[in-house]
Amino acid sequence: MAGGPVVEKPERHLPVMAGDVMALTAAAPGQIFVDLTVGAGGHASAFLASSAPTGRVIACDRDAVALEIAERTLAAESGRVRFVHADSVSALALLAQEGCRADIVLADLGVSSMQLDDADRGFSLRVDAALDMRMDPRQKVTAVDILNHWNRTDLTQLLREAGDEPRAERIAEAICERRRSRPFRTTGDLRRVVEDALGRRGGRIHPATRTFQAVRIGVNRELELLRATLDGALELLAPGGRLAVIAFHSGEDRLVKAFMRACAGQGHELVTRGAVKPGRDEQRVNRRSRSARLRVLRKAGGDAGVPGGEA
Repeated sequence: MAGGPVVEKPERHLPVMAGDVMALTAAAPGQIFVDLTVGAGGHASAFLASSAPTGRVIACDRDAVALEIAERTLAAESGRVRFVHADSVSALALLAQEGCRADIVLADLGVSSMQLDDADRGFSLRVDAALDMRMDPRQKVTAVDILNHWNRTDLTQLLREAGDEPRAERIAEAICERRRSRPFRTTGDLRRVVEDALGRRGGRIHPATRTFQAVRIGVNRELELLRATLDGALELLAPGGRLAVIAFHSGEDRLVKAFMRACAGQGHELVTRGAVKPGRDEQRVNRRSRSARLRVLRKAGGDAGVPGGEA
């Protein structure tokens, strides 16, 4: 692999904080659970177990490959599961149009382990692959479009807001300089440009990690969709229903925190007073859980049910 080995190893998919999600949302038989980002189906599987024998899952994902995997994961309980191939905003709009009311809505944000581990998707900096990063291949914009066509100002803003990158200007300038002579085509192209701009340091985190995150978020319009998702999810909940969101970077978590605090001022209840973090044992087993932050909100009305935890 050009550019030397990258410190990042694939691992099997593990649902992040599944036990915390089930406890803080008070999962119970007869409930309707809407998983907006079902991925490999780990959280949905935990809910089906917690809500047996009558709980039902609506499993949504913009990634068709993820839905296929989730269908296999949940095959034993397929009679209690409905699958929807759509992004979170479109899925919520469809369910609202149908008159659905959910007891629990979960949004597990960011990229999944299986997406990172599939080199052909272009999410990971581990191996050279086409610069794609689309969660839904039906959309037109790819990472190549952003890197080859966005101006330096927009690239800098993306790297700062979506990647928390303190050296955003330097990287944006390096991207613009590189494409003047050769367009970006592969993940290796981007990785090497960032390495050259920042220097390849030792350590657990590769210097291009924040840049890859930011470009992925830009490709998939993740922050933009998150704002609309939060509004739609609260609307879809039945009175007393609970919204759970797992965020993996500060930009996402800031949006979720601000939204839930505003809702608390309107009479809804913060089940978690702050962000709940995975325990040390989970972080040891699943290193990708280390940056996870879980927040839960209870919609006004209905039975208060089981009291939630507090971070």
